[in-house]
Amino acid sequence: MNCAAVLDAIRDAGTARVTELVRATGLSRPTVSAAVSTLMADGWVEETEAPDIDLPRMGRPARVLRFRADARYVLGIDVGPHKIYCAVADLSGTVVSRVRRDVTEASTQAGLLDHVQATMREVLDAVPVPSSALAAVGLGTPGIVDERRGAVVQAPSVPGWSSLELGSLLRRSVECPVHVENDVNLAVMAERWNGAGGDADNLILVQWGARVGAAVLVQGQLHRGAHGAAGEIGFVELEEEPQGVQADGLGPLESAVGTAWMLRRARSLGDDESPDAAAVLTAAADGDPRARRVVDEACARLARGLASFVSAIDPELVIIGGGVALAGDAILDGIRRHLTRRALVVPRLELSRLGDDAVALGAVRLALADAERRLLDVYTVPTP
Repeated sequence: MNCAAVLDAIRDAGTARVTELVRATGLSRPTVSAAVSTLMADGWVEETEAPDIDLPRMGRPARVLRFRADARYVLGIDVGPHKIYCAVADLSGTVVSRVRRDVTEASTQAGLLDHVQATMREVLDAVPVPSSALAAVGLGTPGIVDERRGAVVQAPSVPGWSSLELGSLLRRSVECPVHVENDVNLAVMAERWNGAGGDADNLILVQWGARVGAAVLVQGQLHRGAHGAAGEIGFVELEEEPQGVQADGLGPLESAVGTAWMLRRARSLGDDESPDAAAVLTAAADGDPRARRVVDEACARLARGLASFVSAIDPELVIIGGGVALAGDAILDGIRRHLTRRALVVPRLELSRLGDDAVALGAVRLALADAERRLLDVYTVPTP
């Protein structure tokens, strides 16, 4: 317990002298010194130079201690049907390496797994970090996930990804635990940790791009639902006659509001110049009337699916992430206007601050939580 108190104090301070640790922990100097010796022997603390090392000092310089955040690392992975994004972070959560790989030709489970493993090797080699230095891996993937087994139950938008024991497969190539979670659930964890959601205990994140998904925090805790399907608003039905899963694996709502639909709608309005949906969204942010119309129509449709969700959860905040964030205030204004017509109370709306990094950073946060629990919490005496 003394080691835990000293370790926490060092991590909070960044660097600290023994005298400062005595003051911060309330422990005696001999107790702090003994705890420091244990932590140094275990590899979590080391001596470093004092910030004022050049100032004149009488006698022996005081020991300055720091937490060895680089003693181990964690890996966060964002897997989608068209990209693999990996981030390596030290135990302070500082990202030291990122690699994104666009995926165009992987049409099978084995092919996508090959891309995942190749991107993992690339991002680790960039630091470099040997796989033996990894403390934990977090991975975010579309679909319904059984996080206890590390298995993907259903993933309509990723070919061959349903009924996949993903955690077990990846554990063959690393020497640490692997945790698998729904990608949007990880994105909301990242926004709460280091993004737009830091001041909200009850919030919804809507990740809106080619697909549409949502994640929910209630009283600061992730709400997965009984079957891990909470937040799958992309599969909300808009029509009286159910449309079901589309041929491309998309749900009815995301087929009607996703970026593919936006580009088609822009084309139908005479836009022959925008090469992709990103150009349409950027034009909407710049005030182009035709692009604004496309965005407004998409917001009207999304509000139909989101309104009942908002009424059931009553969040403080709804964060809009994904590719549509390129439209900026045009997206927020459209959702706010149409949601006001459908919901009793309209929460605060904000754009994601993390953008494309959100899922990978959430995976880093998931891996960090596991690493801290297994490696650092060993010093804490269990409560009887």
